Amino acid sequence: MKKHSILSLFHLFFTCMQLSAQTGENKGWPSVERYGFISECIKAAQKGMSEDTARFYCYCMVFKMEEKYPSIEETAGMTEEKMMSPEWQKEIQACLKGYWNSKDRNDFLTNCINSAKDGLGEEKASNYCACMLYKVEVMFPDASAMAEQITEEKINSPEWKKIIQSCLDF
Repeated sequence: MKKHSILSLFHLFFTCMQLSAQTGENKGWPSVERYGFISECIKAAQKGMSEDTARFYCYCMVFKMEEKYPSIEETAGMTEEKMMSPEWQKEIQACLKGYWNSKDRNDFLTNCINSAKDGLGEEKASNYCACMLYKVEVMFPDASAMAEQITEEKINSPEWKKIIQSCLDF
C-alpha cells in the first residue's frame, strides 16, 4: 500500500533529522506542557466526541494557543470569558472540523508508531505521530490522495523538514 511507503519515508526522514538536529534552541512551550495540555484536553473533549476527533481538536488548539501565547506562563490570563469571545469561538470552531475518518486516522497512527517506535521509543513515537497526523490531515484533507501527493522529494524539502522537526520537538 502506498500509504505505508509514505510512512516509511517519514520514519527515515525523522531518523535523519534526529541525528542532525541542532541542540540548544527550543521554541514554543516545553514538551511536558504541550503533552499535559493535549492529554487534559482529550480527556475533556472525549465527553462529547470520539477519541480521534478529540485528538485532532486538541492538537489544533495547542498550536493555536502556542501561537497566541508563546510561553506557557502567558496562558495564566486565559479565562472562560476569553474563550467565549468571538475571536476564540472562531478558532474553536475551526478546530472542531476534521477531515479524515476514524479508520484513516487510526491506520496512519498505527503505521507511523510502528515505524517510529524503534528509533524513538513508544511514548515519543506516539507523540510524534499524533502531531504528524494533525499536520498531514490539515495539509491533505483527502486521506486517499495524500499518498499520491507526498513524494520523497517533498519530504526532503525545507518546509517538510520544519514540519517533521516541530513534531519531533513535541
